[in-house]
Amino acid sequence: MPHPRTERYAKRLQRHPVASLKRASPNRERHRFAALRYTGRMPETQRIPHLNAVVLAGGSGTRFWPLSRELAPKQFVSIFGGVSLIAQAVGRIAPLAEAGGVAVLTNDRLVSELKGHLASQPTLDGVTVEYLCEPSPRNTAPAIALAAAYVAARDSEAVLVVLPSDHLLEDGPAWERVIRTAAAAANDGWLVTIGLEPTRPETGYGYIRVGEPLDGTGEAGSAARRVARFVEKPDRGTAERYLAEGGYLWNSGMLVARADAVLRELEATGNGDLAAAVREIAALPPAEWTGERARARFAALRAEPFDTAVLERSERVAVVPARLRWSDVGSLLALELVAPPDERGNVLVGNVVDVDSTSSIVYSFDRLVATLGLHDLLVIDTADATLVAPKDRAQDVRLVVDALKARGAREVVEPRTANRPWGSWTVLVKGTGFQVKTIEVLPGRRLSLQSHEHRSEHWVVVEGEALVERDGERLTLRAGESTFIPAKMRHRLANAGDGPLVIVEVAVGGYLGEDDIVRYEDDWAR
Repeated sequence: MPHPRTERYAKRLQRHPVASLKRASPNRERHRFAALRYTGRMPETQRIPHLNAVVLAGGSGTRFWPLSRELAPKQFVSIFGGVSLIAQAVGRIAPLAEAGGVAVLTNDRLVSELKGHLASQPTLDGVTVEYLCEPSPRNTAPAIALAAAYVAARDSEAVLVVLPSDHLLEDGPAWERVIRTAAAAANDGWLVTIGLEPTRPETGYGYIRVGEPLDGTGEAGSAARRVARFVEKPDRGTAERYLAEGGYLWNSGMLVARADAVLRELEATGNGDLAAAVREIAALPPAEWTGERARARFAALRAEPFDTAVLERSERVAVVPARLRWSDVGSLLALELVAPPDERGNVLVGNVVDVDSTSSIVYSFDRLVATLGLHDLLVIDTADATLVAPKDRAQDVRLVVDALKARGAREVVEPRTANRPWGSWTVLVKGTGFQVKTIEVLPGRRLSLQSHEHRSEHWVVVEGEALVERDGERLTLRAGESTFIPAKMRHRLANAGDGPLVIVEVAVGGYLGEDDIVRYEDDWAR
């Protein structure tokens, strides 16, 4: 379902013309456009010829733990407006790209989770997404190069847009103008970045020093400009000077360029080996990218960011200045964007009661969290893990994740609750050799036809009507009835009723991980 504020605007749209929805605060404007899209009242956007988008979604977001996990990373988080970050990224570019021109580049461990997650997002109904797996993690230079080689092989005139999957960014007309300006410059052979106009002396972002404007690429003030130089993250005094002087933009990490120009600039900047490797891999069917041959070829490449490998060396780099609301959601401090602070500077989200705390962020997924007399602290509570840390150590949360990995903690890998295109599941209890879940299946939906090597399952229907398939046998179960699924048996669960189906699953076995699954048929091609 859409965010409640989006729904309120959607209801108003049924009674009033679009013009009656006045532009106001940034949040209100974002939900206004979401309502227009949700109700089908948004005018059809004219697609940009040959525009192909690749959303990079291979990261694990360790600095956002415990809200992010290896199998549900930061881009899955939906607390910023009720829609996950990756669904926002895909939905933002899909109306501008060629039909069928949106792909997600991830890793083979995460691809199934991504397919299920995006298929469960109602805001992406009707959007076709292609899933590509990079052979091994080698940073953004090899990843973007591979995406460019793949797109160029399909369309010799392709303009490639590379987007992060875990940023917050304003949607709407301003975004569209930026992409059209960048695409125009890209068609002239430029590698184009998107630079955000700074609003504060930020020390956590890289900066771009802008040069002279490029003719014919936009209106005055919004035209693409040459990049004079890239600047590393500055100290506080330098950031303040950049803001006062002007002429500096935040580096957003977005790229717009002709795919063939990316490959050409790889060679021009001394990365000919990388260009040759990705052309070789891109010539294979994507299903073979994670095969032994492609993995070995890709793993031999230098792991390097695209900025340092190409953009900082190329003579053909431009930037489009953008006045867009944006955050890279780089740490848990981004939770300050979720709710306004109270009179003592606290941001309290969820089931929280506070007494006498100041300048703290407290988030509760479900349970009551009570805080007393805190100052400058982070308190993040989820169903199975709680983090307490000083706000000035937010960037060091990855150290906690490293410590948890060293002890084999499952809380690093998967969350207690996971959404699927057919519904969701929640782990209630997990012990040595057993696990208890609730599984909720939406009306008309069904799980894949599957089997497990290492676990058996006992299903008890709590609510609704279940259609169960067991090695070809079909049976209908209602509330209070149950069935047993031995290990290695092919089975399937479907909601045969008009309302929700809720079952309790007791799994028993030596290994209970979510990757112990063999799929034979799946409605979502996982």
